[in-house]
Amino acid sequence: MSHDLHRRLGRLAADMDGTDLMGLRARVERRSRQLRNRRAIAAAAAALAGLAVLLAGGAVLLPRPDRAAPPLPATSATTTAPSTAAPPSAAPSGTPSATGHAQAPGTLYYLTLSPGQPIRLVAYTGGTSQTTGFGTATSKDVYARPSPDGTRLVVNTSPDHDRIAPGDLVVVSPGGARHTIAHDVRWDGGLTAVWTPDGKAVIADGVRYDAATGAHAPASGSLPYVVYSPDGSVRAYTSDTPSAVRVEQAGNGPRTVSVTGLAECEHAGCPTSVQSVSDDGRYLALGDVNSDPSHVFRTAVVFDTLAGRRVELGHLEHVWFRAGGALVDSGAQLTLYDNDWKVLRTYPRPAGEDEKTRLFYAP
Repeated sequence: MSHDLHRRLGRLAADMDGTDLMGLRARVERRSRQLRNRRAIAAAAAALAGLAVLLAGGAVLLPRPDRAAPPLPATSATTTAPSTAAPPSAAPSGTPSATGHAQAPGTLYYLTLSPGQPIRLVAYTGGTSQTTGFGTATSKDVYARPSPDGTRLVVNTSPDHDRIAPGDLVVVSPGGARHTIAHDVRWDGGLTAVWTPDGKAVIADGVRYDAATGAHAPASGSLPYVVYSPDGSVRAYTSDTPSAVRVEQAGNGPRTVSVTGLAECEHAGCPTSVQSVSDDGRYLALGDVNSDPSHVFRTAVVFDTLAGRRVELGHLEHVWFRAGGALVDSGAQLTLYDNDWKVLRTYPRPAGEDEKTRLFYAP
């Protein structure tokens, strides 16, 4: 551009008389240098302004010598669900929140019993787990149940499983020491042995046995699927009356509760295998009716004995009542409810359950 300007000025100067061409050339060159300097200054100023903007907007991304860079978030194969907890000033939310490492209140017992294999009882309580060995299961062992404190097992045995032959009632201590407290005891269906709430006695086929001495006395009837409420004040079991459950409550006398209104009674049979009962005797956790000798361990429905209808809780695996509410196992998670069936919290299920491993609960 400057060379072209020089040529034009040169031609113009040739046509002009009395013009100092050397002075004109010098002025042109000075003007050209001034323009170049201005452009350089302007470009430098623009660059500095852009750098300032970047530094101001990205300051949080630059490490400071006096402050360590924030750690990168850890990656995990486990996905944590978004928290649904309400802010402190808001009303409590009805949506439960699960905590990956929290455990449900009370104690969950996983009891593994398989002939010829070690008998193991894994107790999950207070955020920890503890495994206790009870020796090796014999070929005669049929069913076992832990005491409320998890320190002993009561085992039903049979000399012939195929013929459902009655067998011994045995109390087993940690390490495997066995103490037989009764012989010729039935174990079929709902007659498997159950501990009393204080852990001092066992009910089996309608007989109460002292767990230490074997001393026994009738316990009023065969008492199939007998259970006790958490505080021990209520006892419930399958009634001799078809499609009914017997509830015995201290101070109120026994009553027979019909469950014929349940939808299950219309096609398969009424659930009457009692799994648990609430302290006030109002609610029953019931399993499916069973005509074969195997024992029903799972809950199919929660029945409100006062309203005469089921409590809608979705899919159920187990329901255990406790003081102030219930703990419900859906198979995927555990949900803690209050007395009005409002969700208080959910918890992960510690482990799975199969035919060799049974799940029990102590509030």
